[in-house]
Amino acid sequence: MNPADVTYRRMQVLELRIRLELVAATAYDQVCKSPVAGAQDNIRKRLLFLMSYVPHDRYSETYGLVNLGRHVYARTSDVLHGRTNMINIPQVVIDEWRKIVEDLEAFLDGGQSYRNSCTQIM
Repeated sequence: MNPADVTYRRMQVLELRIRLELVAATAYDQVCKSPVAGAQDNIRKRLLFLMSYVPHDRYSETYGLVNLGRHVYARTSDVLHGRTNMINIPQVVIDEWRKIVEDLEAFLDGGQSYRNSCTQIM
């Protein structure tokens, strides 16, 4: 196990976590017209605000995607807070998580501004 590879993958997990937080906070802000922008608490609940971006006939598939996002959020928490024995998380798992995050970002402004915001943070 190369420590540099493990560190790089954990940084990727952190990036995905930040992107999920930005998506959830932005969805909440846009739907609720929040006076305080970017509140990043209750992320798993706030991801549900993405449901407002789709027509009723797409609720089922969107809800499935939101639930996948909630799962990714929980698993990234486990990785980042050391609650998992999978320190050397496989790249294929990170790639799957990245696809889910990108699909969620696509609801908001095509996702581009959120990826750029995260890149500036990192």
